Amino acid sequence: MALDRLPRVSLTRLPTPLDEAPRLAAALGVARLLVKRDDLTDLALGGNKVRKLEFLLGEALAQGADTLVTTAGAQSNFLRLTAAAARRLGLRAVLVVRGGPAPDPQGNLLLMQLLGAELRYVETRDPFARTTMEALEAAAAEVRAQGGKPYVMHIALWSGGRAALGYVHAAFELADQLKAMDAAADHVVLAVGSGGTQAGLLLGLRLRGLSARVHGISVNLPAEDLERRVAGHLRAAADLLGVRSPVRDDEIRVTDGLVGEGYGIPSRESLAAVRLAAEAEGMVLDPVYTGKAWAGLARAVADGAVASSSTVVFLHTGGAPNLFVHARAFADPTPLRRAP
Repeated sequence: MALDRLPRVSLTRLPTPLDEAPRLAAALGVARLLVKRDDLTDLALGGNKVRKLEFLLGEALAQGADTLVTTAGAQSNFLRLTAAAARRLGLRAVLVVRGGPAPDPQGNLLLMQLLGAELRYVETRDPFARTTMEALEAAAAEVRAQGGKPYVMHIALWSGGRAALGYVHAAFELADQLKAMDAAADHVVLAVGSGGTQAGLLLGLRLRGLSARVHGISVNLPAEDLERRVAGHLRAAADLLGVRSPVRDDEIRVTDGLVGEGYGIPSRESLAAVRLAAEAEGMVLDPVYTGKAWAGLARAVADGAVASSSTVVFLHTGGAPNLFVHARAFADPTPLRRAP
């Protein structure tokens, strides 16, 4: 289909594993839990953004770009992986980092510096603020003035549809793996920030004829806002593929009950999730993305939205560097249900 004809670069070895997690399934209270290990994409500590960058950077190279320009927060997995992908492809990376510079850089910010990205800071943390857009435009203008050709990305806005193509491909991959395991997924659960991963995954599953419910767990925005963004990215991805979307609006499900105090701030539930995954399966989650997604899954099981007889796929989207940024949050042990 058209997915194979669109510009794309290779940044990782695929497919990523689909692992059984029996002890986490027992702790959760479901019949079967499978973890799609997109934390194991092998570029600079991995994560779901690698798949998105394969299509975004494919277009960048097709346009003759020599510099990547984008924006996100100081602990953004997307910025880390953009910096790494730029190095892999011999490109320059200019990153507009929302929030002031840190006196003691850690986690993703430290890795951006090690990868040689050029950082421009803006005080706002709002990805849609006028100051954010102006900083992006100024960075691109600076590149042009120096004789370069920038490729400007914003995965929550104009880049969302093309980024979602990475998860259309991942959905096809997942469908093949489920078939090989003779498994039928009832639910797929993932953390949602910009909405592109959920959009691509849902579109890809429906194009392959799979009816699993896809649950997005917001790590930042209200559910209504994210559902609207997911729908927009999904339509844009379908247009790029030249297909009519088979996804109904009521199939786009996001819950915002696990955001807690805000984006990038661990919650009691997310800290407990990190501990549980580590103790039960030796699997490393982080407390601001995948930890909140797991907490959302646990709540859905407790509320009956996910039946105990279900087969669940948990999409592990990575984010390990954020774990170390929040080391102090683990100093006071959180009571949790021990793995059997």
